Amino acid sequence: MSEQNEFHFPLSFTGPDGIGASPYDEYAEAERPDVDDDGQDPAVALRRTLGMFATRVTVITTLKGEEVHGMTANAFMSVSLEPPLVLISVARGTKMCSLLHEGMHYGVSVLCATQAELSDRFAGRSAEAEPRFQIVRETPLVDGALAHFVARVEKSYWGGDHSLFLGRVEYARQNPGTPLLFHGGRYEKLGA
Repeated sequence: MSEQNEFHFPLSFTGPDGIGASPYDEYAEAERPDVDDDGQDPAVALRRTLGMFATRVTVITTLKGEEVHGMTANAFMSVSLEPPLVLISVARGTKMCSLLHEGMHYGVSVLCATQAELSDRFAGRSAEAEPRFQIVRETPLVDGALAHFVARVEKSYWGGDHSLFLGRVEYARQNPGTPLLFHGGRYEKLGA
């Protein structure tokens, strides 16, 4: 299997849209997915179809100086147990993307079913909920979350309009509770 050039961009290559900008950003019309767009913008239709995959809701956090930066994300996954690796996907146009780099730490707080207002806060939809944090390994984590991870960025990769940050887990804890889920563009809870 040959190596793919898209995974070998130096971290210093940032291009106009942030980390991971690449010649792969432009693609031919023939390469676009066949999406049942029902007369809508195909990108909106694809997003809606992707929304049928139920995900848990997380808040990604990092510390810059004395300031906590955070964002809501559902693009978080386990990659490996040995070594312990996780991955987050961050839109290249966000402040979070510009803050993360190799060696930097990020926190992942998996929200519980009662934390939808916090999710909205970190998604920029509301300022109602006031978050509280605990600092672990110089990384902020949202109090009361179902699970916490602190990871150190090992590598970053091009991911279209997102950058992927592969992190080595340095801290992991879980708490009892029910996860907050996201499906079809809205919050959901596990049925009893």
